[in-house]
Order: sequence, then structure tokens, then C-alpha cells
Amino acid sequence: MIGKRPLSKAFPGGGADRLLLAACMLLLAILLLPLRGAKTDDTYIHMQYARNLSERGELSFNAGERAYGATSPLWVLLLAAARALGGDLASWSGILSRFFAFASVLLVFRLALFVDGRRATAFAAGILMASEAWLVRWSSVGMETSLAVFMVAAALLTSMKAGSSPARSALFGLVLFLACLARPETLLLAALGLFCFLAAGGGMPFGRRFGWLVVFAPLFAAWLFLMKSYTGTFFPLTAGAKQGEIAFSGALFSRALVPARILGATVALPMLAFIASLAGGLARRAGIPGAPAPEARPGILLGKLWIFALPAAYVIMDFQVLSRYMLPVSPAVIVFGAAGAARLADKFSVRRNAATAAVIILAAAGAVQNIVFYSTVVVRPTMEFSEGLETVVAGMGRWLAKNSEPGAVVAAPDIGAVGYFSRRRILDLGGLVSPRINEMRSSMDADEIITEGLYLELGADYLMDRSSPPARFDGRVLKGVRFTRVLSGTVSNLGIRKREPVLYVLYRLSREEGGR
Repeated sequence: MIGKRPLSKAFPGGGADRLLLAACMLLLAILLLPLRGAKTDDTYIHMQYARNLSERGELSFNAGERAYGATSPLWVLLLAAARALGGDLASWSGILSRFFAFASVLLVFRLALFVDGRRATAFAAGILMASEAWLVRWSSVGMETSLAVFMVAAALLTSMKAGSSPARSALFGLVLFLACLARPETLLLAALGLFCFLAAGGGMPFGRRFGWLVVFAPLFAAWLFLMKSYTGTFFPLTAGAKQGEIAFSGALFSRALVPARILGATVALPMLAFIASLAGGLARRAGIPGAPAPEARPGILLGKLWIFALPAAYVIMDFQVLSRYMLPVSPAVIVFGAAGAARLADKFSVRRNAATAAVIILAAAGAVQNIVFYSTVVVRPTMEFSEGLETVVAGMGRWLAKNSEPGAVVAAPDIGAVGYFSRRRILDLGGLVSPRINEMRSSMDADEIITEGLYLELGADYLMDRSSPPARFDGRVLKGVRFTRVLSGTVSNLGIRKREPVLYVLYRLSREEGGR
């Protein structure tokens, strides 16, 4: 029977744990099947970086142009290592992305077992993580998202054990550093960690309380110095391209609706259970069976603050929030939601197995919500976009590889597939890998740069345009440059929230005198 057990057996190694974990992994494997072979354009961005790193030993999207445009250097390093060993980048991006999805389920299982001490809670958390629709989606397309989820879960788990010895505190610092290389947003964990160990780490010796910081700080400082000296920027150019204006006004409420909808689509039930447990006075774990030791309190506080801090940072900084940016919050929501449901049942029910029933019901209801959402909302647009990306955008890249000069420059708002397959220099109209465009993006959006032809002064030979109006530049002369359509194709949608058909047109650009 699923029930409580001593924390000394918190590592899932017994037969019961293996069986429960196998059920969670089987659920994830089944859900991954409908999206096999899917890709997004950003998948190819990391593949391009990995190819240049393995072939040329440089961090660059365009060969010879150093640029910190990859938001996950750790993912690039893993892909580059796979390629150096003879692996195919397209295959290994999918293999590694799925591997870290399964590993994330394992860590969430362990994290829940550590926090609550019950197999039932750990099993519920594992089921909720395995069925998390955003995790399934982003790990299916070969992105770094599952690596970021894994590293956040690892950072939270090691933070809860950091107070037990200086060695474990140092391990937390190392894991936190790697997490920052997996996704830049996880730097927020370091700031929160400092606060949590100051606020809730009283009585610990210095080596256990701040040993992690002694490891993390010099490693991260060295990384910043390396990136600044190598690429000219401390952080990925994505930050400037996807951030709006910091504001504290009524606009915050409307901004907050975006991350709320994203989280609500997949983890609404564990989030409600977590909030209810806080409201029920269960934030303090004194006297609760199976609760972690006092030295784990800074890590427990870190996990709970992380749930609110990351969405708040996105809202305040006006980031263009996508579902994959919110996914690293899910492990904490799921673990503390499942633990909160169990403890609410302990507090308000006299039934012996009330906690087990509560978390199993939570897991079943959450899994059903995710599976329905995944089946009806996620699968079809993901596959349709992937097919359009392969046929239209990658097709244009292959055409350019065969029909353009090796030194040709291609301006494009979506740079991954066209850059990877064409092997031509890409002028990134989104500003992720092109510093000059990134500077323009600080005061205008990408469409304004395209419609006004501001990128033309940078020497583009082709434009791959993306718009709803059909072939909006065909035959036009802008800033003395004539646009001649070469190829075009329709992609049915750009994602789950943008389902309208979009036309991609590849134009050849030629200089004319007297154009306007």
C-alpha cells in the first residue's frame, strides 16, 4: 500500500518506488508519441550554435561572428559534444530533450519525497510532472526547456540539503551555476537563495549556510568575464529583444494574465492546493509527520518564493512570456501543491488514509486536465507548425544553399531553420544574434524595422519575410532596393496562440538608382 515511510529511505531505489516511477515514465512516454519528429525554429538556433562550436570552436550563429545569442550555453555545449562524437544534431537534440524530461520526472519524485516523506505524495507529483502538457510539448521539439526544468529541480533539491554539510552546500552552488547556463532566468534563484539563507538559515555554521555562494559567485563571475571579453555582452541578446519597459502601474495586471493563463492551463490544481495550504497555516512545518529537518528550511522557502518570483519578474520587466519560459516554475508548484494537499487532508480529516486519497485525486484530476489540454490544444498546432517549418522555411534554406553565393546575407525574422540549412550569413531581424538590430529593437519592434527597410543599410541580399498580407513587398522599391519574389509558402500557424495562416516569402534584393 502507498503510504508514509522514513526519510532515510528517500532515495527511490526500492521495488515500490521503481514501480511507481515506471508508471510515471510510461505516462510521459505515451504522451510524447503524438509529437515525434516535431521541431521549432529555435531548435535550429541551438543546433547552428552547436555546429559552429564543434566545427570552428567558436560561440557564434554566423561563422566568424561571435554573438551571445544562445539563451542556453549549456545546451549548446551538450549538443556540440554529441556532434563531436559523431552524432547527428537533429537526432541528439530530440534524444537529450526527452532524456531530461524523464530525468525531471525522477527529480520531482525525489523532491516531493524529501519535502513530504510519503510515497503517495511523490507518486502524485511524478504523475503531475509526467503529464505536464508544456513539458511534453517542449521536450518533444528538441529544445533546452527540459534541461532547464531538470536543473531548477536539481537546484531546489540540493538547496534543501545544503545545510547538512559544507560539501552539499558547495554542490548546491555548482548546480545553481549550471542552472544559470541552462536558462538565464535561473539567476533569480541565486538572489532568492541569498535571501532565504539569510532569513531562514540562522544557527547554521558559515560553511553550510554560505558555502554554496563561495562556489557559485566566482564561477558565475568568471563566466560573465568570459562572455563579455568574447562576445561583448554579459548576457544573451535575447534579454534586450524580448523585454519591454519596466513599469509599476495598472498595466501590471493585464501583463500578469499571460503567465497566469500559461500556468493555469497545466498546473492550476496543484497551485490551488499550494495556496490553500499556505492559507491553512501549513507554511510552517513544525509537528507535521515526514517534514524535512530544520536545516532544509532555506531551501523550502526558496522553492516557495520561486513559484511567485519568476512570474513577477517577467511581469515587471514586460517580457514576451512564452509557455517554455514559465515551465521551470512547474516542479515547485507540483511538489508543494501535492505536499500541501496531503497536509490539508491530515489537518482537516480524521480518516486514516485521507492524505493518500487527497494526493491521488489531485494527481488524477491534474493528469486529466493536462491530457485533455494537450490533446485538444497542443498537439495539432505543434505538428502543423513543425510541418510548415520543414517544408517552407527549411525549404527556403535549402534553396539558398544551392542557389545563392556563399557570401550572401539573408535578413530574416525567424533565423533557425533558414540559417542552419542555408549556411549563409543571417541578419537577424529579431535581434537575437545581430547586435546592430538588437540596438534598433530597443526603440522599435521587428515589423517596423522590416516595413521601413532599416535593415537594408546593413547589406542584405535576400529577405525572408513573414506576414499575413500576401507578398507585401513583391515588386516594390524601398530605399533604392528592389524586392523580387523568389519563393513563397504558407505555414498554417506560428504556435498555439497564433493560429492564423502566415505567408513566408523569400525576396531577392537588388540595388536600383532613383528608387524610393
